[in-house]
Formats: sequence, structure tokens, C-alpha cells
Amino acid sequence: MKKTVLALVIAAVAMPALAQAPSLNLAGEGRKVKTDQEVKQEQEREAGYKSGLAKIPDAKPGKNDPWGGVRGTSTPAGQSKSSK
Repeated sequence: MKKTVLALVIAAVAMPALAQAPSLNLAGEGRKVKTDQEVKQEQEREAGYKSGLAKIPDAKPGKNDPWGGVRGTSTPAGQSKSSK
């Protein structure tokens, strides 16, 4: 009985560790050489990505405070930040 419980405990501890191990690919599929068409498609995707990035406007310099209209600019009388 003790051996069975010990075996179950060891199996329970070992299963998460086994799941983290890298999988072994025994099929041997290595890196595939790209065809001219695949290279051209990849270049078109990269060009589209770069042109899309160029269309994003630059951030406006200055204050970016979404709650700026909610808060007052001055503190109410009788309150200070250093009160204890």
C-alpha cells in the first residue's frame, strides 16, 4: 500500500515537470528553403507593415491627462498634501 501511494505521489510531482520539457520532434523537419514567391510575399508584408507604421501620427507634445477636466487645478482651502 505504501509503495502504491509513493508511486502516485511521484507521478503527481513528475507530471508538471514533464509538461514543461521541450517536445522532441522525431520527424526531422528542418528549416524549409523559401521559394521566390514566398520571399516576394514576405517582402510585400514587410512593406505594408512599414507603410502602416509611417501613417501613425506622432504623439502630440504636452500634457496628456485624461482626468484633467475632472480634477481642479488648485487644492481646496484647508487641505494640504503634507497633512498627517
